[in-house]
Amino acid sequence: MRWPLPLAALALTLLAAASLAQLPPGQEFGARGRPTRVVSLNLCLDQMVLALAKPENVASVTWLATDPRSAVLADRAARVPRINHGAAEEILPLNPDLVLAGAYITPFTVRMLRRTGYNVEVLDAPTTLESLRAQVRLVGDLLRERGNADAALAEMDATLAAAAPKPGVAAKRAAVFQPGGFTAGPGSFEHEILTAAGLANVAGETGIRAYGHLSLEELLVLRPDLVVSPEYVAGRPSIAEQMLRHPAVRRAGLAQHVATVPANLWSCPGLMNAEAVRILAAARDAL
Repeated sequence: MRWPLPLAALALTLLAAASLAQLPPGQEFGARGRPTRVVSLNLCLDQMVLALAKPENVASVTWLATDPRSAVLADRAARVPRINHGAAEEILPLNPDLVLAGAYITPFTVRMLRRTGYNVEVLDAPTTLESLRAQVRLVGDLLRERGNADAALAEMDATLAAAAPKPGVAAKRAAVFQPGGFTAGPGSFEHEILTAAGLANVAGETGIRAYGHLSLEELLVLRPDLVVSPEYVAGRPSIAEQMLRHPAVRRAGLAQHVATVPANLWSCPGLMNAEAVRILAAARDAL
């Protein structure tokens, strides 16, 4: 039977009270120090937590983190004790001392956890590499793992520096062309990745801002030096991805200039984006 919302909220509140009563001595809710029961409710934060926290301190991540098509640390996620789907009733029995949530998901769960006194941090998705760096530092501070965050950022920045184009070299023009013609323009995080790889995003030439669509005809007219396409399952393209095998694309010479980037390297703003930049820089240098 589906409970009315007030009764469901009451049940969750009682569950929270019972969970808090079971906390061992010295593990009081909200205690200072390194959190040892961290829960993430967002795929992008899952990957940041898995990268920075000690494995034994991660209590739960989302089911999406276990899918290698979406997450680069799926092997680590598979070893986390609990997988969640963002529901409050999944989280309360875990007695988390830190919950990380995205700004646009699970609003009821966030409200319920906060109402019962749990420490919930709601974080926006970074829109630039600089805001990504700030978020990595913030999550590192929340986890009391700032050293790990600084080391991870140093590694990311070293990869980005190695991928940067040589000074004075004109930027190659590139188009993000995802299944169905979905593209990313200036103002998107994908645009940040292209720029970091020394590529000029042709979507801006069409007036697209953030996200939009390019038809196959528009792609042929733009004639970018490089077409950037995500690869969701290696060697198993979807029907929508077959657009880049169209005879007109081959005749225009674009089919020979397609850079495929594993989708899990840029499905989220994160430390793994540096590897996507490295792949694009290698494709740029091969032109």
